[in-house]
Amino acid sequence: MRFDLKKSLFISMAALGLFAATATINANQADAKTYARVTSNSKMSSDPTTRNISFTGGNAIYTKAGTLRGARLVASTATLSTLANSNSSSDNFRAYRVATTNRGSVYYKVVSFDQQTRGWIYGGKSTANFGGGTKQFTTFSTNNLSDAQQNSLYKIASPGIANDGKTVTYKQPAWTQYKVGRQVLDSTPYANATFKIIQVGTRTREGDQWVQVQATDNQYSQANGWILYSGLTLTQTPVADNAIRINLVDSSNNNNVVKSFDYTKTGAQKGTRLGTQNGANWTLAASDQTQLQNQINTNLSGTGYYVGALNQTQINALGAATFGGSVNIAVTKQTAIADNAVRINMVTPNGTFLKSVDYPKTNATKGNYLGYWNGNVWALSNDDITNINGIVNNALTGTGYFLTNGQLTSAQQQAIAAGRFGDNVTITVTNTQPVTTTTTVQPMLNGSLGIWNARQMNSLAGPTVNDDITIPGFAGGSGAGGSTVSASELYQWSKSSDATLKQKFTDAMKAANAQGVDLATINTQSKQAANLAYLQPNDMKLNLGASGAYYTGDAALTQAKSNNLGTIYSPIYPIIAQDTTTGATQAKLTWDRLTYTAQTASSGFSGGTVNVYYTADNGTTVTNP
Repeated sequence: MRFDLKKSLFISMAALGLFAATATINANQADAKTYARVTSNSKMSSDPTTRNISFTGGNAIYTKAGTLRGARLVASTATLSTLANSNSSSDNFRAYRVATTNRGSVYYKVVSFDQQTRGWIYGGKSTANFGGGTKQFTTFSTNNLSDAQQNSLYKIASPGIANDGKTVTYKQPAWTQYKVGRQVLDSTPYANATFKIIQVGTRTREGDQWVQVQATDNQYSQANGWILYSGLTLTQTPVADNAIRINLVDSSNNNNVVKSFDYTKTGAQKGTRLGTQNGANWTLAASDQTQLQNQINTNLSGTGYYVGALNQTQINALGAATFGGSVNIAVTKQTAIADNAVRINMVTPNGTFLKSVDYPKTNATKGNYLGYWNGNVWALSNDDITNINGIVNNALTGTGYFLTNGQLTSAQQQAIAAGRFGDNVTITVTNTQPVTTTTTVQPMLNGSLGIWNARQMNSLAGPTVNDDITIPGFAGGSGAGGSTVSASELYQWSKSSDATLKQKFTDAMKAANAQGVDLATINTQSKQAANLAYLQPNDMKLNLGASGAYYTGDAALTQAKSNNLGTIYSPIYPIIAQDTTTGATQAKLTWDRLTYTAQTASSGFSGGTVNVYYTADNGTTVTNP
């Protein structure tokens, strides 16, 4: 049999061509069936913290959905299995886009927290939850604070700039949320800041403990955030089972802890309450309340804050507090104390705050002691004792409380002497009424230099001045033919209804007029007789405190005015004038007096005499003297 090679080759090539064409058609049909297409692709809008994921190891990550044409491998299933078991939170992943295909498959676009790996992974058949090669992952879990953590204060152990979890604070524990980083980049400015722990938790991968800290002083609040517990150092010990930690916090900012101290009670059991509930309020045992008041005020010394007596809100907080725990007590900052002043807080015997007074001294320096150490105790100068007696007695007026016999006791003097300028001290005052005494007013008439050349005034029984009035050429009167007549006689003649006296007065006035007497000279003499004389009021006594108690000039002046000694008067004195109303020149008699007005008073010690300084007017006529 003859074999035709050319024909055979032609037929074979034709057959091969047909086969190839058939294969191409079949391949195209296969492609159309193999590759899926995306029907939706959108950014995920749910809470980002719920989109932290890990991997099951069943699917890989591709540049696009794995069933799409051109998808290339990014991370194999083996790699994802390794990442799923990583002990580094930087290997956490976040899903941020979701796509579905025409086959009903769900794909998630994911990124590692360190942004080294990014792509699409099969996520199951439903967008309601993660499935397929993904599973939801909790990067961090919170725990309960221990008693020690809750009741202690801390500082950053090694302040600086290292991004190691222990040096600076973070907005969230490091690598537990995508693109959430450091709170501060440098913790050096917060080296002296004290923090309390308000939350604690554990990172899932590392298993290390992170704590959320809050500065006790609001000026350091910028550093509030998360840090490794191992990055803190303890500055305040845990609370004992029989103690309560009292945190004194600023009433305007509960995060600002002014001072803390532990109140310990022998025999107290952990978890029991300090006080007793009575309806809506709590009560404290008297001994507890007194001790707490004292300890709180002692701890606040020098801080600018003060409590005095506990109010009901503070008592309620303390009463409900449990031993082994802590409680916050709000305290209010006082007005600023001047650098050259010492604030004296006055409290009752049971610690109730009454009021404060500031004692300033010119040129005093902040931080220096008010008094001096005499080798045994702190002491005050005599001038300071006198001045402080005065301002404290004034401050206590009307309160029902006093200094003992109006004077600082030696204990009070020592407490004040040990005070520093720019700071405050506390003294206890008594409600025992001091033994009072009276202080006599001595009127003084100011001179041209005021009180510096003031002259003592003298009281007269009145109603007229005592001096005789000299009328040249006048015959009669007490002078028995002389030229003088007493003011008292003139007054009697002018007021008498006796015809003889009336005539005697009329003749005297006519004689004075007939003699051409210089009335101005007579009247000046008459007014001079009234100068420095006053009609004594019924009561010239002031109550300025216990015997020996210091009083200020202002206090004396105020009380003098309240005792109707603000204005006093001279005896009346005669003024003679010409009267032409009858058609003939006659002498006319009127009566004037000087009005004295109190201006200032001297300071001093109760029980003696107080000078009250007056000014006089030019005299006014008295109607119907």
